Amino acid sequence: MKLTRLFLSLATVSLALHAQAPAQAPPSRLLCLFFDLNSLDAAAQSTARDNAIKFVQEQTAPSDRIAIMTYASRLNVLQDFTADHDMILATLRTMMPISAAAGNSDTSAQLQAIQAAASALAPLPEKKAMIYFSSGEPKNGIDNQEDLRATVNAAVRANVAIYSVDSRGPLPALR
Repeated sequence: MKLTRLFLSLATVSLALHAQAPAQAPPSRLLCLFFDLNSLDAAAQSTARDNAIKFVQEQTAPSDRIAIMTYASRLNVLQDFTADHDMILATLRTMMPISAAAGNSDTSAQLQAIQAAASALAPLPEKKAMIYFSSGEPKNGIDNQEDLRATVNAAVRANVAIYSVDSRGPLPALR
């Protein structure tokens, strides 16, 4: 009987302490929205920007830290990682389509853009997700296996998972 009372008392104390413990916040993710402007014409850039805005509004948690990068002739960091989603949305809304070299990308150029972004993300030790906005697969340079291997190796070394988004299709669901 005494053992039963002791067990019930301990269970009650445990439940009371558990109820007072603060709720665990979901873990923060590092998300990089990466726009390959070489592979996107002006209309596709607008669509990609709109899809990115929708992604931030609907699929990110308040604790997620987001960065925005573009690549035309070089890598450009428009916004470094921040949990201020209003700032991210404001930055996305200011992105205007450009026409320089858009739509003329080949596989090698797309892979070099991804490598540049992965290298920029490498100093951060955490796992990162890159949402890569492009206009799908290019029509030339598909057999460039050396560049593909180098890009995969750069992403692995940088601890970056790449989610490719064809600007004409739906966004991926990140889990």
